Amino acid sequence: MTSNHVISSIAVYATGGAMRQYRGNSAEERRLERREKLLHAAARIFAERGFHNATVRAVCEEAGLTERYFYESFQNSEALFLALHRETSQRIIGIIRDVPVNTAEPDVQMREMLGRFFNFFTTDPDDARMFAVEAVYISPVAREVCKSWREMLGQILLQTLNPGRSVTENIVSTAVARGLLNIAVDWMEDGFSRPRSEILEAGMQLVSVLKKGRPEGNA
Repeated sequence: MTSNHVISSIAVYATGGAMRQYRGNSAEERRLERREKLLHAAARIFAERGFHNATVRAVCEEAGLTERYFYESFQNSEALFLALHRETSQRIIGIIRDVPVNTAEPDVQMREMLGRFFNFFTTDPDDARMFAVEAVYISPVAREVCKSWREMLGQILLQTLNPGRSVTENIVSTAVARGLLNIAVDWMEDGFSRPRSEILEAGMQLVSVLKKGRPEGNA
């Protein structure tokens, strides 16, 4: 359920029509609302305990739902984790792609993109830990999901630094994407003790290897 639906429900309740509003929502809308609660609860539980120490019961208690409602949306804990990972990965890609295109100065665009990427780790550390640390230890399926995401990020980096050129994802761009994740995770594990400017500069130096037919060097 969207925030607008929630606000609408509150307004209806205030005027004494909450029951009518609730009954006006379809069963699917209510299921999606419960699913969203489970995803938010799982993010907190996974960050707190780690995936392997988290249980369906703990997630349901955090969400304020019974286990019956868990299984209406997810087959098991791994399915829940993968759904949460996909949502987080889409959010990160969206944040990066929202940076205005700057074909005249791609390095400027890249710096803003990396700034937003690293900001994600400081503003959403629970989601970041789940996304960048926990995921690779869950299962072979989860590792493949992580690999596909790194390939996607590598492609975006290539296209940004080489506007107007035909470039395709390759082993180097994927390795650069992995390197950015490593920089971010190390920064997070150190309690974000290093200055953000130092982290951003390290990221810019790393992605500079993806430039095609232009002088190398610090961006």
